Amino acid sequence: MSKEPSAPVARRHSGRTYRRVLLGSNVTLAVCALVWVAYAAPNLTSPAIPQVAGRISRGEQYDTDQLRQIVAENLSAARRQCGVKTLRELLLLQLAIADESARSDDLKQADADTEALASSSRALLLCAPSEGLGWLGSYWSAIRREGFGPRTAALLGLSYGFAPHEAWLQLIRAPMALRVYGALSPELKKNAVQDFTDIFAARLFPSAAALYQAAATSARADLLDRTCSAPETDRELFRRYVTGKGLQLRHRCYPSDERPAYLRD
Repeated sequence: MSKEPSAPVARRHSGRTYRRVLLGSNVTLAVCALVWVAYAAPNLTSPAIPQVAGRISRGEQYDTDQLRQIVAENLSAARRQCGVKTLRELLLLQLAIADESARSDDLKQADADTEALASSSRALLLCAPSEGLGWLGSYWSAIRREGFGPRTAALLGLSYGFAPHEAWLQLIRAPMALRVYGALSPELKKNAVQDFTDIFAARLFPSAAALYQAAATSARADLLDRTCSAPETDRELFRRYVTGKGLQLRHRCYPSDERPAYLRD
């Protein structure tokens, strides 16, 4: 006749079973964690990305092959994690790559970089549809492939709609818009001029002068009109940066100074 185990013995057996299950769960979790680390660690975004993106947004230049390597090593992880900040910074790098590539004679590489820009823009917009930079990247890649038309104008309009006054973005967007000023709708012309006005009002005169230089001839009078109410000292500083680029200002708010050079300063 079999004998039932006593209550203390049963509790000991139950305790051992529980500890085995708990140990097995801990081991499983540890293995999963190690697998995740092995999978993600090689692709975790580099801490150098924000510094490089910040410098690019301020106009500094980097070797495009190095930038391509940074993007290639980090984009997949940023997409998996839907890391908006990192995706935005990588898109800045990709914009710099595509812009530099478009100036080269290597058309095949330029096309590849344009496609990469479109892909990076889509990745950012999938995670953050209201990102003005994402729409600007889509605009840049589309105008490169299709030229300016209703679709590209709509993409530029979305960038203005979601980010009308972000200074770092305006510094990138304004030259793109001002180059095609004659083709813009009245609303987009107003937005492009406002980009310039905001930069001028922030007393970023070297950048404002660069925008004036990059603008279509048909845009320049409209840009200067918006500076007329600025203090004379600001206008004079702006004039110096513009003339330093070899341009002359012929506008009612910038009267010509016919005095000899030694009397002007």
